Amino acid sequence: MFSKKSLSAVLVLMIAVAGVFAQEEILSVKFKHQQESALINNEEKTIFVKVPYSAGGKLYPLSKAVLENIEFSGNFTHNLPETVDLRKDFSFTVSDSKGKKTEWKIKGGYQLPDSDFGTWHTEKITGFLTIGSTKCDDMPGPAFNVWDNGNPAFSASGSKNWPTKKIVLKDGSVAAELTTRKVVGTIASGNLFTGYAVRDMSLKQLLGFTDKDGKALITWGVPFEGRPKGFKVKFFYDGKGDECSLVATLENRNGSKRRFVANACYIGKTDSRNSCSCPTQISAADSNGLKTLTVDFLYGTYPVGANPIPEGVVQGSGDEDVNMVNVVFASSAHGDYFEGKKNARLIVKDFEFIY
Repeated sequence: MFSKKSLSAVLVLMIAVAGVFAQEEILSVKFKHQQESALINNEEKTIFVKVPYSAGGKLYPLSKAVLENIEFSGNFTHNLPETVDLRKDFSFTVSDSKGKKTEWKIKGGYQLPDSDFGTWHTEKITGFLTIGSTKCDDMPGPAFNVWDNGNPAFSASGSKNWPTKKIVLKDGSVAAELTTRKVVGTIASGNLFTGYAVRDMSLKQLLGFTDKDGKALITWGVPFEGRPKGFKVKFFYDGKGDECSLVATLENRNGSKRRFVANACYIGKTDSRNSCSCPTQISAADSNGLKTLTVDFLYGTYPVGANPIPEGVVQGSGDEDVNMVNVVFASSAHGDYFEGKKNARLIVKDFEFIY
């Protein structure tokens, strides 16, 4: 039998435990078009909402996300509005039946479609050395969406020696292989980027580019509102003395005005050391020989050691709204100026933003 003193101690303990479990716990949060469950941390009072890149054929409106439901474990209320700006941490309060309030933070983000580089397609391209159209193989994605590469330039020349192509790894999965080639005597870096390259190029475009700058044939970047902390990607590099570049830039574009909001870049002669100032982590190689590269974004600061800021672009403060993202992988870091080492080789797979 328990003594009265023992029973009192047990009762006190039960009341204390009950008090702990009476704290608010958010079970679920649902926004319009949300497809995956939100990541809820009831200890740290944070919520991350994973939403699709597009909704209704348009970019998912992170700045005006519509709340549909929030479910608690008990009798709690909240002041989270119906429309929430999920681009940055949004603070709201949760109240219990006695009016006690706790502050929470919620944020959202998405990934770019087809960023595992496991799906590819073929296009028809008209070239100056071809009669009619020719096949342009190894184009990323099931069809053009956000990723593109420079293979159309090779199609226009009649070459089939693609700088960018799919590769099957040891475990049977597919990745992107970027190799620096020569076309009509000119260095062409293997590349993969967000944006769109000109199709059906003329001889003048292919050989001259008017300003000797391959960037003139590319529309850079795709719409984006997220503010990730960094990115990660699996990669391997054998540069033959060359340098590769793996770069992600968050931009604020207003007409012809471009501001860099944040930059995360890796430039290196190997897959083991970043010559840029962005904080970087590199794992050991996996069974496919690929290492996982993690690079932090620097908001409001241009990385030391990165390629020069493009003409007409300025570095912003880091507080500007993000409305575009430009991700570029290249087997030759200066390939856009037709500089590099032939057969420099970069493999990339499973690109992902870190929030």
